[in-house]
Amino acid sequence: MAYPRCIKSLSLLLAATTLAACVPWKRERAAYADLCQSEFQFKVPGPKGESTLYLETYLYDHAALWGEKRYEQALYVQYPGEKYPRPEFYVQLIAYNTDRQRPSTNSSGGEPPIPIVYDSRQAYITFEDGSRLNARPELYLGINETYDFPVVYAPAARPSPYDINSDEVHRNIPKMTNNKRYGSAYVIFQTDKFDADSKWTIHLGALEVQGQKLPIPPLELCYHPVKKWMGIEPLMRP
Repeated sequence: MAYPRCIKSLSLLLAATTLAACVPWKRERAAYADLCQSEFQFKVPGPKGESTLYLETYLYDHAALWGEKRYEQALYVQYPGEKYPRPEFYVQLIAYNTDRQRPSTNSSGGEPPIPIVYDSRQAYITFEDGSRLNARPELYLGINETYDFPVVYAPAARPSPYDINSDEVHRNIPKMTNNKRYGSAYVIFQTDKFDADSKWTIHLGALEVQGQKLPIPPLELCYHPVKKWMGIEPLMRP
């Protein structure tokens, strides 16, 4: 009968397709530079005892970068009279105190915010040749609803100094983010020279909390070489 023969042929075809889909193949992710250390803690005395403050620093939206996708910063700035936008370098800042209230959830639970004031005018990069580049004087809020990266335009800019632990910052949490509880502010440097071999030192300066200066350790860059692995399905993470 033709019907059983067709069923058999279809079964063989499906089996062959399944086996072909499971054949491993080489995959590769390009080399990149990232911060050697991204998380810092500070102890601050207060009227109710000692408080712990947290500062997270990132160069990429890590939640959106996996598999073979290149680690690249997503900020491009269009300058007047130029045909193409230029990439610019940024550092993401996420600052909060322990169990801080979360304005993004409209909840009254948690600890009251402790103002964490930051001035981007103190930030600069030291390049490999010893030259320096100061940051843009404004801080930029993370207002993209999907990804963790800044946009250089007036509604997102805030003059320094600015409270990076404010409700205004923490109401804005994108869907793909380095921290699902708290929002971001960004320090931006007008350079397009960042690449996998960059050996910069990023000096952010200090936070000011309750009249105290809390120096931020200089941020060093670590080289991450090309990553190669075998994959058997398109969305497998390395």
